[in-house]
Amino acid sequence: MTDAIPALAEPTSAFDEVSAVRPVADGRYTADVHPQWSIAGKPNGGYLLALCAQAALAELREGGEHHPHIIAASATYLSATPFGPVRLQVEELRRGRSSSVLRTRLLTEDGELRVEATITLGRLREDARPHHDGVPRIQLPTRDTCVRLSVDAPGFTVPLMGVLDEHLDPACLGWATGTPSGEGELRGYLAFSDGRPFDPLSLLLAVDALPPATFDVGLTGWVPTMQLSAWVRALPAAGPLVVRQRARLVEAASVDETCDVWDSRGRLVATGHQLAAVRIPRS
Repeated sequence: MTDAIPALAEPTSAFDEVSAVRPVADGRYTADVHPQWSIAGKPNGGYLLALCAQAALAELREGGEHHPHIIAASATYLSATPFGPVRLQVEELRRGRSSSVLRTRLLTEDGELRVEATITLGRLREDARPHHDGVPRIQLPTRDTCVRLSVDAPGFTVPLMGVLDEHLDPACLGWATGTPSGEGELRGYLAFSDGRPFDPLSLLLAVDALPPATFDVGLTGWVPTMQLSAWVRALPAAGPLVVRQRARLVEAASVDETCDVWDSRGRLVATGHQLAAVRIPRS
C-alpha cells in the first residue's frame, strides 16, 4: 500500500501563512505574496521559490503520491513579482518510484509570467548518513557575539529581517562600515524569529536569506536574482542553521554565488546556487 502524503496542518507560523496556497482547479492554485518577506521593496527569491514548491507539493498530494520532501528546486525569475495575489500553474513532468518532477509557473492576476520553476520531490530519510562529505562545517564565533541584522539597512529597508533572526560573524561585516574584506564571503546563524523549525520547504528560503556576498567585495545596491537552484540533502535538526554565502565570480554585470547551509548537528542540509545581476561601477 502506498503511503499518502499527509494533509498540511493549519498554519502555525508566519512562514506557513505566507507560503500557503489555495486550490482553484486541477493544477491551478492562488497565493498571496507578502511584503514582509522582501528586501528593498522586492520579494525575496527564496520565498518565491518556496511558494512554487508548495504548489507542487499540494498538486502531488492531490494524487496521493508518497514524495513528501523537496530534494531539488530551480527557478528562473523573469521580472520582479509584485506583492498581492498571484496564480500558480502546476504541471506534472514525471512520476517515478523514487522521485517526482513538477513544473510550477507563477503569474500575476493579469496573467503575466514572473517565475518558472522545476521542483523535484522525493523522500529524505531520517537515518541517512553521508558516505563522503567534502564540505566541512565552517567555524563561527558564538551566536551571542555575532551581530544581528536589522530591518533598517543603509539607504533601504529589509522587512525580511523582521521575521528572520540573522546573526552575522563580525569578521565579515566590514562592508557595513565601508571596509569590505574583498573575500566575497558572508557567514552567520539563521533562525525564524517566531521559533519555527526549518524543514525542506523553508530551506529554499534559507539558501537566499543572507545579504549578497558582493557586499564583501565593495559592491552595494540591489542584486536581483535571475536564476536560483537549491538542493536539499537532509532533514534539518532543530536549532539555528549555520549559513555561508560566497561570491564565486563577479563579471559582466552579474555574479554567481554559492550558499551552504548546515544544521545544529553540523550536517550539510542544503546548498544553493544563483546567478544575479550586480551593478559594477565604471572605472
